[in-house]
Formats: sequence, C-alpha cells, structure tokens
Amino acid sequence: MKKMLSAVCFIFVFSALGFAQPQIEVVSGIKFDFGDVNRGTTAEKDLVIKNVGNETLTLGKVDVSCGCTGSVVSNDKIAPGKTGTVKISFNSQNFSGAVHKSVTINSNASNSPRTLVEFTANVVQDLVVEPTHFWFRDAQVGQMSTVALTLKNLGKSSLTITGFKTQLEGLKIKYPEKAIEPGGSAQLVAEFKPSAARPVLSDGVFVTTSSKAQPQMYIQIYGNIKEFKFE
Repeated sequence: MKKMLSAVCFIFVFSALGFAQPQIEVVSGIKFDFGDVNRGTTAEKDLVIKNVGNETLTLGKVDVSCGCTGSVVSNDKIAPGKTGTVKISFNSQNFSGAVHKSVTINSNASNSPRTLVEFTANVVQDLVVEPTHFWFRDAQVGQMSTVALTLKNLGKSSLTITGFKTQLEGLKIKYPEKAIEPGGSAQLVAEFKPSAARPVLSDGVFVTTSSKAQPQMYIQIYGNIKEFKFE
C-alpha cells in the first residue's frame, strides 16, 4: 500500500513539474511589415510578448541579423498570463528597396526557447546618387582632388540641396543652386585638399535637402592620401 501511495505521489509531482512551464507567444505574430520606410530614418515596432504558460517567463538576449537592427526588452520577467514588450528598430540608412531581416528572442520558454521573428520593409528615397560614394584614389597632400557624383530626383516634387556637413578636413561640396525637378538630375562635386597623408581614407558627408521625407542623405568617402611629390 505504501509503495502504491509513493508511486501515486511521484506521478503527481512529476506531472505537476511537467506542466509547470513558461511558454511564449508573440501576440501580433512572428512576421510583420514596416511598409515604406524613408531612407535615413529609423522604423520601430513594439512586439507584445505574452506568457501563456504557468511559470515565470524569462527573456534573455535578443539576437539581431545585422547592425541595422536594434532591440529593447521592457521587462525580462513576465508572470503567467501577463505581457511585456520587445521594441524592434530598423535603421534604413544603408538600404534601398525591399529588405528582409530577422531577430531571435531567447528565453526559457518550453515551447520556443529561440523564437525567430522576421520583418520586411521597402526603403524608398527621393534622391539617389550614382556612384554611391566619393572615391579619392591617390589624393595628394596639399593638392586639390575633384570627384563628381550624379544626383537624381526620384520624388514627385522639385527638391533643392541646402548644404552639407562633414568632419573631413579639407573637403568642400559644390551643389546646384537651382531646384532639381522630378525625374531630373544634377551634379554634386566634392573638392578635397588634404593636409596629411592617410593610407586608408574612410569618412563621409551629410548632404541636407528640402525634402521632408529625406531631409539629409549620407554619402560615404573612400580612398587614400599620399605625400605630394613634385615632378
């Protein structure tokens, strides 16, 4: 009789432990779409996380697929039946067109300890440049180097370039004073007179515009700088 009672107690305890588990549910689903995102802006979404189990759900690190994606956990401990949020942010600066990324929410959930959440976006922009960066190959100290890019207006209204900002010493940007009409293009000219040699040049410039959707665009600068040799 004692053995039977012990067996029954063991089964009861084992069953209770077996059913005492935290379980995760992403309330809005594990796939979502940011829709159209203006290039250079950051899109954000709060994912509602619910604990549908009967033990405390502990959220761990959120792994992201690239540096363009960030996450913030509102509360890493979620009681049974309660909810918390994971904020997902997407920086569209270096993207164009269709984008597909993912994040992985790590937790102690018995049903999904690594919950994969996927999102899509369509990065749009009013202005594009071709090529996509300024390239100063073998620029020389004290000498002027000039590189030109072509600006294209892909928007539905005329745009003007209003200025530029950069931390690269010796760089100046010449931009058109007249508005660029929809479908039109213009030149953006970079004049660079470096003061010191650099084996690798990696910098950038912010070009400001009249576009509400794209008030500034970041253009990368690459190349190298050599000492000037008089010939």
